[in-house]
Amino acid sequence: MDFRLLKEIEQLNPWLRDRSQSIAMQPSFIPRIQIQQLLNPEWDSLWTILEGPRRAGKTTLGNYLAKTLIVAQRYSELLYLNCDYLSIREWLSSPIFITEAIDVLSLQAPIVFIDEVQRLPNPGLLLKAVIDLGLPIKHIATGSSQLEIKSKVQEFLTGRQLTSLILPLSYQEWGGERPIQELLTYGSYPQVLLSENKIIQLTEIYTRYIQKDIIEILKMNQPDVLQNLLTLLAHSSGQLVNYNQLATDCKANIGIIRNQLNILEKTFVVSKVLPFVGNKRVEVTSNPKYYFIDNGFRNVALRNFENPENRTDLGLLVEGFIFQEIFKFRAQHYLNFDIHFWRTKSGAEVDFVVFKNDHQFIPIEIKYQRFTRPSISRGFRSFLEAYRPQRAVIVTRDYIHRITISDSEISFIPITQLNKIFQIIKTVVEP
Repeated sequence: MDFRLLKEIEQLNPWLRDRSQSIAMQPSFIPRIQIQQLLNPEWDSLWTILEGPRRAGKTTLGNYLAKTLIVAQRYSELLYLNCDYLSIREWLSSPIFITEAIDVLSLQAPIVFIDEVQRLPNPGLLLKAVIDLGLPIKHIATGSSQLEIKSKVQEFLTGRQLTSLILPLSYQEWGGERPIQELLTYGSYPQVLLSENKIIQLTEIYTRYIQKDIIEILKMNQPDVLQNLLTLLAHSSGQLVNYNQLATDCKANIGIIRNQLNILEKTFVVSKVLPFVGNKRVEVTSNPKYYFIDNGFRNVALRNFENPENRTDLGLLVEGFIFQEIFKFRAQHYLNFDIHFWRTKSGAEVDFVVFKNDHQFIPIEIKYQRFTRPSISRGFRSFLEAYRPQRAVIVTRDYIHRITISDSEISFIPITQLNKIFQIIKTVVEP
């Protein structure tokens, strides 16, 4: 270990130079729902992989886990390594780095935390080799690209990892203290919502993420096509996607469009939602929809931060928000279900179908409006009659009610009571 590398490691780990210092934590740290699961001693012999978009809180969570484990005396100290540093990446080219670190830094029962592991040329082989050493070490790593994590890491770590998806904070994690209108406008990246300059912070995160992480690091060709594609997706969020039309509008071939959509999905910018296909020939079965993982990113792409109540796309903002919250809920609780939409060729539609299997599914409709009495759309009624689910949910602005139609119990639940929606989902999809 040369002198320059040692100084960089000490700069990243001041508590190793001065044992009286504690691990630095964000003063505004908001606990994540996954914490208790991640602290389970059952995972101590595995790599804890925290994947998700940059700035979503992976590093902060990793540091919190390390500090908690040290306070509980399960481990003694933290070695934090950031792969954004070239010297760190070069040092991590061989698994012997860990024995060198233990010797030079006099580490005992350490936690090794490798941040942005996808920046390494062969991270999967490295992580496998480190864990195969069998040393009494806690292993934590983060990654910002599912595309690279899957291809470079996961295939080498079968049975040696616990992967947790860390997304921008959920409404549950905020404790319901943030107004819905704020989340619809700025999304829920911690750094954004805690800032007094939300638009500046959000735009900086978006620009850096698209230009550095996607275009530069992943070496994506035709960045102009990507920018046009993001704008088109923002305008058509929650609507059926026609790949040929996107290719025409972006002046690119369909192969490039599909590839860029895949990259946007694997880097946690958007998520593809496939149609729910039952046994009815009248259903749409091919065209997907795309939703942004964060409404703030969508609004940056649209360059629109007006009050949601004054916008013509208020319904799309709310629909996107509900999708994001269901998506986060699934990740935070390690649940196994798919999120679909349902649509017939005649235009009958249900916004979301949370689906585990043919016997465990629940339709969810978004009706962000004021109700004076319970009413359901023609499309929702068509789904109830065709599939007769036990439970169904209609998300409202502020209306609460419960009715039964076609043997299905339908709950009208306000958007501010997402916990009740999640309780219903859990009762349906869990064994």
